[in-house]
Amino acid sequence: MVIRSLLAAKLEYGCVRGNMSFSINTKRLRIRQFTEEDLEDFISFMTDPDSTKFLAFAEEQKNREGAEKLLRLTIESYGSETPLMAFAVDCHSTGSFVGFCGLTPRECRDVEIMYAVMSGDRGKGYAAEIVASLAQYAVSQLGFQRVTAPISPKHQASKAVAEKAGFVDRGIVQSSEFTEKVHLFVFEQSSN
Repeated sequence: MVIRSLLAAKLEYGCVRGNMSFSINTKRLRIRQFTEEDLEDFISFMTDPDSTKFLAFAEEQKNREGAEKLLRLTIESYGSETPLMAFAVDCHSTGSFVGFCGLTPRECRDVEIMYAVMSGDRGKGYAAEIVASLAQYAVSQLGFQRVTAPISPKHQASKAVAEKAGFVDRGIVQSSEFTEKVHLFVFEQSSN
């Protein structure tokens, strides 16, 4: 079975197509398209086993060559008819790369969110800021009804992030992305 990473999943829903330009600004962060300048930071993250242990990346993506190939594929996709919904995250005050995030369309009105923060930037609330902003964007701008986040039962920090960002734990489920069962956290568009 091939593990399909969120960064390698193409946007099939049709919300964003062709010559894509994307940026979300939060109080402290900017979520934006990846650039070549992100390469060393991205490789640093992807080759750190502690950082990737709870993420659904294929093993071949967790080395320098695989991470570089993944990032270049992502950047090249932005100008295509099927851009990948994967983004870098910068800190406004320092301009430094603090992590990345992405969206993968699943069922008709559902999209799955992925988020990761560099080890030196954890514990600052960046992950919750990223998740809340990207989830809100997915429902208000892209038209998705639900944003889901499958999270390992062992990843306490990520579960806390999802709850802080307004997601609700819907219990343990089997996910095709993970070998173990995961908590399914859900953010839904309000019916108002």
